[in-house]
Amino acid sequence: MEETQSKGEEPLLGKRAIAWAAGLSLCLLGGLLFLVPPAVAVFGAYLFLSMTLITLADLRHFIIPDVLSLPAIPAGLMASAFLHPGGEWPAGFASGLGGALIGRGVFYLLRTAYFRLRGTEGLGLGDVKLAAVAGAWLGPAALAPACLVATLSALAAVLLHGVLKSSGEIDAHRHVPFGSFIAPTILVFWMGQILGDAIQIW
Repeated sequence: MEETQSKGEEPLLGKRAIAWAAGLSLCLLGGLLFLVPPAVAVFGAYLFLSMTLITLADLRHFIIPDVLSLPAIPAGLMASAFLHPGGEWPAGFASGLGGALIGRGVFYLLRTAYFRLRGTEGLGLGDVKLAAVAGAWLGPAALAPACLVATLSALAAVLLHGVLKSSGEIDAHRHVPFGSFIAPTILVFWMGQILGDAIQIW
């Protein structure tokens, strides 16, 4: 849930994991080129790579690296502007910017409120930045459903983990790599949007 890594620690991701993620993103790029314009395919491959690496890093270390999340915000704004229906890029950019501000603002307020009520962090700043990424790529309209899906998925994972434990008890203080649920949800929602548009065109 934290967003940075201390010096001297082991790498967040091994070279093999990075290589597999990069290879799969290139395969996705090749497949998308048959369905959507080249620029859209490039955006899709980039989003797949960044969200996959964020998911792996958060699962392994409870860290969402700034080097992955922060560049994804302007990339999402460019994607929203470029892909807006009718080529109206100012409207697309405004939608992405609004989504990013809403996502960051809401998650930051939740983080602050939880800390004041419980005296401990419920959301890391990395999660807050990732919410801005979600808004930049998905826009305000799809942001709420995406966050709902990510939250329900995280809750389901916690419940399943509790059921599978030998004690059958759910640990209320167990850390949850929430970014590992937000990141793939961003990817699925965005891919659903562009593939849905491509199918309509076909």
